[in-house]
Amino acid sequence: MLAPCDYGRWGVAIIMLLTYVREAVRSLYIAKQRTLLALIGISIAIGAVIALVSIGIIWGEEMLRKYSALGPDILHVMKDWRDRSDKQISVEDAQLLFDYTPTLVEIVPVLNGRGSYLFKGHRGRVSIEGTVSSYKTINKLRLKSGRFISDFDENKAYVVLGSRVLDKPEFRTYKDNAVGATIKIDNRPYFILGILEKEKIPWGPSSSVLMPISTASRAFGEKNGCELFARMRAGVDYRIATQEIEKYFKQQKNIKVRVLANEQWIEQAREQGEMQTLLLGVISAISLLVGGVGIMNVMLTSVMDRRREIGILRAIGARQRDIRRQFLTEAVILSLIGGVLGASLGILSCYIVCSINEWTFFVPELGIWLGVGVSSLVGIFFGFYPAHKAAKLDPITALRSE
Repeated sequence: MLAPCDYGRWGVAIIMLLTYVREAVRSLYIAKQRTLLALIGISIAIGAVIALVSIGIIWGEEMLRKYSALGPDILHVMKDWRDRSDKQISVEDAQLLFDYTPTLVEIVPVLNGRGSYLFKGHRGRVSIEGTVSSYKTINKLRLKSGRFISDFDENKAYVVLGSRVLDKPEFRTYKDNAVGATIKIDNRPYFILGILEKEKIPWGPSSSVLMPISTASRAFGEKNGCELFARMRAGVDYRIATQEIEKYFKQQKNIKVRVLANEQWIEQAREQGEMQTLLLGVISAISLLVGGVGIMNVMLTSVMDRRREIGILRAIGARQRDIRRQFLTEAVILSLIGGVLGASLGILSCYIVCSINEWTFFVPELGIWLGVGVSSLVGIFFGFYPAHKAAKLDPITALRSE
């Protein structure tokens, strides 16, 4: 229990704090226009911090969820970008590699390319993936309507559309009944077999046109090579399978390949998420700096306008630290109000982005701490100089000012 003297000291401190807060609110209300401009600046800055950092964290979680769902037994094989030779992974390598190594139970080749499309009078560019029927199962794709390509569709002008291909305003009336329609790709007509369910990651099959690999090879060739998705046998260490795959391409094709296990994709996604969050944090910190400078300018203007008031306070016994605390309280209150508004703006922006991309929305704990902590620090940091300047004003000079 507090002693009477301690209670008195705490009571005085609370009364002084309430006095500072009351005077700060009064001063901010009197200078409504300046206060509003400062609030807009700091709200946008803090909103940007919370929104960008939260979106970065949520995006990283979606990436991890996507790759984790594929399972730990999937390998992704592609030509190493450091290999400058003209040799490429071919479609035939899928079968040859399968015969070469006993560690794999399934290999799915994918030819990648880009082309121009014409659909319902609208033109655009789209990614194209030529593949086989097992591509659907190895990537755990789901169909929204229609069916996927089958082994009986080889060499036929059939396509399956990723849902994001039609996720445009001009296709709003066609996206639910596109199955059975015709789409032209590089001036060749293709029959639409099915539409994929929308994925939460805005690239890959969800944003591509898929067709039988023989059809893609005939239409676009294999000059860009292909990638392979391989499923390992149960109990096989991905490092052993990787060594065998690299050995095959080195001995048989003299190609340097890059093999990524799903575990590595997950780790890479985690690292990319952390890097993106850091990058977005740096970008938003710049906007925070601008907002903080806005607060400092408002407080400096307030000091200049209230020099006579400061002189009177000093003349009746106010100490330098009292003046400093008064102006610092104003800056902190201004920042906290901006922090609340900015946090609301940031969370709303994050919710909108998650809704558009169909991500699982949540407010990261880091975002909440940023909203509260950063706004307070901005107020203290950028409010200290104006508060210190106000405290150092000479009372006589201040009283002479008009």
